[in-house]
Amino acid sequence: MIIYRFRLTSEDHEDFLREIEIQPMQTFLDFHQAILTCAKLENCDNALFYTTDNKFKKKLEFSFKYQKKQIRKYDEDIDQVVTETYVPHLMKESVLKKFIDDPHQRLMYEFTGKDSYIFFIELFKIIKTDECIPMPRCVNAKGELPKKAELPVIPEPEEHETVAPVLTVPQPIIISEEKSFFTEMQVDESELAEIEDQLDDMMEEEALIVPEKHVSSPDLKEGDPFQEEDDNLENMESLDEYDDIEDFENKHSNFDGESDDY
Repeated sequence: MIIYRFRLTSEDHEDFLREIEIQPMQTFLDFHQAILTCAKLENCDNALFYTTDNKFKKKLEFSFKYQKKQIRKYDEDIDQVVTETYVPHLMKESVLKKFIDDPHQRLMYEFTGKDSYIFFIELFKIIKTDECIPMPRCVNAKGELPKKAELPVIPEPEEHETVAPVLTVPQPIIISEEKSFFTEMQVDESELAEIEDQLDDMMEEEALIVPEKHVSSPDLKEGDPFQEEDDNLENMESLDEYDDIEDFENKHSNFDGESDDY
């Protein structure tokens, strides 16, 4: 069994180094999964492999998912820059052996996730063995990739619920059951009877009082006929004292107020 041993380094992180063994018949997708595991990177489908020359100049591209890309390059035949559309190779369909033609083949791996990294890969050993070893595997690891500092999450201010004011119900006024002055008064029936008797006596006395005689006004002279007529009218209790109502009318109808009427 033949095994490829690749060495991974990072230009930005000199202390980082990984050595991965993988079989020639395995794919670039298997290589991708091995790098994520040994470098402790998050799963990401935005990753690319490139075959390069000895100076790491990119040649062929291998993508995790199918995509179309455009590239601008100079065309010598027409002597101008043109735009071409191409489709990168898929990792899962690309076997390593078909694209490794140099015993010191160089590759480049670009990872773009929450953090972005670029690794330079070099095939530095080809091993023959009869052992059945699960592949791919990491056989050497030094250093760690720095992670971007995560910004602290500022908690959103809590929305305070508006609490409706609690209405206090006034307590009912409880009237004590103490007895008042009026409730404590006891009715004495004997006193009520005595008061009623006194009222009856007073009413009887008022009924027996004889009305006083009419006192003539000092302005009237004696022998005044108007005075006598008033006296007669006061002493007359009813018209029945006269025998005939016509005599009463005749008596008064002849009065004209002259001197001969007196």
